[in-house]
Amino acid sequence: MTRNERIHGLGYCRSCLNETYGLKLKREDVLVYDFMGQCMKCGKTRHIVHRVKKYKTWKLIGSRKLGKEC
Repeated sequence: MTRNERIHGLGYCRSCLNETYGLKLKREDVLVYDFMGQCMKCGKTRHIVHRVKKYKTWKLIGSRKLGKEC
């Protein structure tokens, strides 16, 4: 399973991804769904991250937690 598939399956908003996995993703680094959804971590209604953009996946490499789970 690739990291983007793992991110898609989590159903987290960008801020929860950054907090949980120690990432530094910005708004322009990710693709989100067109509709708002409920974040599986914080429970708030926010834009859910679908995947990280192709040329920004290098930011995922630094996350040890995300790497171990994949």
